[in-house]
Amino acid sequence: MRSHRYTRTMRKVHVRMSSDLTRRSLLKGAGAAAAGTAAGSAGCLSLVGGSGKSLTVSSKNFTEQFILSHISAELLAEAGHDVTDKTGLGGSPANFKALKNGESSLYWEYTGTAWSSVLGNDEVISDPEKLYEKVDSAYNEQYDIDWLQRAPFNNTYVVVANPAWADERGIDTLGDLAEYVGSGNTDFSIAMNPEIEEREDAWAGLPDTYGFADSADEIETVNMKLGLAYKAVKNGDADLGFGFNTNPKIKKFDLEVLEDPKNHFIIYNPAPNVRTEVLTDSLKQTLNEPTSELDTETMRSLNAAVSIEGKDAKQVAKTFLQDNGFI
Repeated sequence: MRSHRYTRTMRKVHVRMSSDLTRRSLLKGAGAAAAGTAAGSAGCLSLVGGSGKSLTVSSKNFTEQFILSHISAELLAEAGHDVTDKTGLGGSPANFKALKNGESSLYWEYTGTAWSSVLGNDEVISDPEKLYEKVDSAYNEQYDIDWLQRAPFNNTYVVVANPAWADERGIDTLGDLAEYVGSGNTDFSIAMNPEIEEREDAWAGLPDTYGFADSADEIETVNMKLGLAYKAVKNGDADLGFGFNTNPKIKKFDLEVLEDPKNHFIIYNPAPNVRTEVLTDSLKQTLNEPTSELDTETMRSLNAAVSIEGKDAKQVAKTFLQDNGFI
């Protein structure tokens, strides 16, 4: 392959409840009422969240993880737990090690990372729920770690295009791109970093998956930091670019994500990973509450609020929880 080197405002999903009561306050009220009823014989029952555990929440060291970590920490604190905040602890290995040895009680991990990097599997599983079930089962059996509810968003690799370039060529999917290349059209460029260029689950294996491996060497690859690829595509310095699905620059630069109908890219749905020994039904309920609201559009907007608008990740997480009635 030819190559040369270049060395939303946050969408608020409102959940309205009568008398401005949040879901959390209603659950607290129910817990308090139960405590009052049972006080004569069993003493006071704890509010939602159980007995007020001492818990440590950690995360990886990038914007999306900061937000997810603070969402969990805020929920736990609101539920009456004593929370130690280790947001930004390090990469996947550091967080996984901390979770196994008890230095962390929970952190958010991605199914694709767990399946390929932690568990060492090469098989590509295109069904999100099947992949989730397999990593949950393996973690539970091997490490005494439970995967809670997975979020809908999938922060996998994507190929982005300037909509005008894609529309002119009738390209909406990677399958369309393959047909375009198969018709003899290789005079375009795609921006990526060297790692993406060499990864079988990224660019290196994509021509084989979509059937244009014989022509792939004729396509120009423009090597640059992945964070710069979005603007390069917007400005016409590259026709296509690799990125991550929840990166807010996709929205900022109004780029089109080419769909991946053959599921070449590994699925990366995140979920809270919790040590089995600390997990209770009430803790699971607390942490699972907001997860279904975290779709791709929402996560891009939350990421944009921090990385583009310059807002504090902890406050962005808290605002998200308040706007949706979780605290």
